[in-house]
Amino acid sequence: MSRASFRVFVTKHHGGLTSAVLLRRYRVLFDPPPPAAMAADVETALTRLASQAALIAEEPENAARYLWTEELELRRVDVEIHPGRPDPRGYVIASSTVPIRLAYAAAKLDGSPLHRVIVPRFDWSFVAEDLAAVPDTLRALFFASLVGDAPSSLYDLRREIDEEIIEWNPVEYASRIKKKAAEAADPAPTLEAVAEDWVAMARANRLPATVGVDPIFDSLRSNLDEQRMPSLLFVGPRGAGKTALVRRIARGLLERSRGKGAPRRRLWATSADRIVAGMIYLGMWQQRCLAMVKELEGGADVLYLDRLADAMAPMSDGASITDLLAAAIISGELSMFAECDEAELVRARQKNPALIDAMRVIRVPEATPAQVIALLEPYGARLEPPVSIAADAGRRLVDLLAAFRRDTAFPGKAIQFVDYCSLQKQTQLSLSDLTTTFGAWSGLPVDLLAPERALDTRAIAHELQKGVIGQDAACTVAARVIARLKAGLDDPQRPVGALLFAGPTGVGKTELAKQLARYLFGDAERLVRVDMSEITTPGAIARLITPSPAGTSLADRIRRQPLSVVLFDEIEKAADSAFDLLLGVLGEGRLTDALGRLIDFRMSLIVMTTNLGAADPRPAGFSSDPDAAPDPSSAIKNFFRPELIGRLDSVVAFRPLPPAALERIVDLELAKLRARPGIVARQLRLELTPAARSRLAALGHDPKLGARPLRRTIEDLVVAPLAERMAKDPSWRDALVRIATHAEPGEILI
Repeated sequence: MSRASFRVFVTKHHGGLTSAVLLRRYRVLFDPPPPAAMAADVETALTRLASQAALIAEEPENAARYLWTEELELRRVDVEIHPGRPDPRGYVIASSTVPIRLAYAAAKLDGSPLHRVIVPRFDWSFVAEDLAAVPDTLRALFFASLVGDAPSSLYDLRREIDEEIIEWNPVEYASRIKKKAAEAADPAPTLEAVAEDWVAMARANRLPATVGVDPIFDSLRSNLDEQRMPSLLFVGPRGAGKTALVRRIARGLLERSRGKGAPRRRLWATSADRIVAGMIYLGMWQQRCLAMVKELEGGADVLYLDRLADAMAPMSDGASITDLLAAAIISGELSMFAECDEAELVRARQKNPALIDAMRVIRVPEATPAQVIALLEPYGARLEPPVSIAADAGRRLVDLLAAFRRDTAFPGKAIQFVDYCSLQKQTQLSLSDLTTTFGAWSGLPVDLLAPERALDTRAIAHELQKGVIGQDAACTVAARVIARLKAGLDDPQRPVGALLFAGPTGVGKTELAKQLARYLFGDAERLVRVDMSEITTPGAIARLITPSPAGTSLADRIRRQPLSVVLFDEIEKAADSAFDLLLGVLGEGRLTDALGRLIDFRMSLIVMTTNLGAADPRPAGFSSDPDAAPDPSSAIKNFFRPELIGRLDSVVAFRPLPPAALERIVDLELAKLRARPGIVARQLRLELTPAARSRLAALGHDPKLGARPLRRTIEDLVVAPLAERMAKDPSWRDALVRIATHAEPGEILI
């Protein structure tokens, strides 16, 4: 190219932003980084880069390093590097490798066989005789950058979505900059740091698509032409389409801005968490909120807060985000959109009635089944890869979602399922495919989901009995709860089941809860366990319902995965105020967290355990069974409130474990031992003699602790000598290991 021009290295990042960096030929001493800018799209990034480029153009000597006449070729190199970590003994290089891809620019020097190579990500520049040698050179540079006093992070080498080099003409860009400056809105550095402009994202085709006709949006079209939109509060259940409605408004604002002379309006989308992120010192988050108000007030831009309840939650000093925004919203100087449900609206009005009165409440109802079915085809067609659902499969999907995903409203839960299908590349779903796919998505067994499949209570109980030994009656009661869910006879406004397991320690109460989670959801990790012996103070109860940064509270875990088995262990040890919390969970299937948000337990199975009545003597009589379960009913009625007992589906009595059950538990534990990696890798076969089985069962049983010591007994008497033998003889493999008593021959003697 004969005419000199800038070259800009443009990168589209995973976070949705685009960066633009001017390429220069070489660095000089004390050189600052090359000019760069970041924005939601390329055009805006170049606009921000223009002022820096203008300063360069004023210095001819400096500008010569940034102006190019050569053709720059974008190349990429794939290398594998060994990551390292700092260590007091020196920088440790790992044996594992990490694949890295990096882009670089190459230009042939005029009148020379040499090539100039530029690596924009690190501002490296060198001259190479042969481009074939560049990858090896970069490998060496990569390694050097990862060691030393200030090693680079592997994050600097991450793969980006797309990278390109564009030509930027220094003669033409001045007029383009002037035009852009006339059209551009006022700068908003604080909002750019904590929010995304959804109008700009819609302009760049990066805003998620919306399909179908929305009469609520049609009623708001006239507000798009107003100089300043009114503040709107969208009220509806989770998944009803409140966020999709805001996206439609963003697209509507984009359409209005395309007219000649029309202002470019922005819709800044953010959340309470983003606003306070990184604000660790006193007054920092308040200062950020006031800066946001200053950038927004009096203008045509709109602020969108996704959850009003979070923004109204008090911080450590007692103030909230909405406290600092309210004055500008009430006066009409600031337009804000927010979302909440009906219960949150009531609490918000109690906290700040003036703020709620200043906002126009827009109710977003749940979509009807017919509307959802009509949305499936057009929405699936827009995905990549597209998803097509047969008509009968669509009707079945709506039925399954209504029955098994009560925590989310339509059409949100249907959209989530279609997104899952696209992610799994299941592009064609027939009726026969749908149930299997839905089971994989939800974790529920196909036998429970498919109406044409029979599900016998005895078969369910038999599956539970494989992991819970000696408690056949308890397994049968639990199986009936699952059968009721299968038949659709459970109360949709209450949890799937509410069971109180009563019995002595170590008889399988917790294990049955695990087996229920494994049967219902395919994974014992779907068991949410709450040790109620720790919930003895108001502070402990607050931690239970307060969202935490780690997401480990009960409120966090059920909000994240409402299809769970929730185990309240040793319920009788909890504080009295904890029972007030349980009344709402058992009665209405709902719990209000510390931020005022509803947590939905209607798709959870609630299990509580207690030792009450386990030590009570059995009544004497000819019909007294020494192995029967003790009757805990009197102790439970005397301890718990009647309203709590009345909300239970069943009180399940667990019997003490007889010797035969203990021996079956020994076999169960030995089966788990056989599956351990060391045993499998050595191909060792464990064989247990009847006498050894009985001996382990006797040693592992305690009248007070039940079978709980059995696992420790097996670890001490079987695993420990087995590990010692394996460590002593690395060649010992593919052998039969006989576990016996001292009176019998065997490798491990008990």
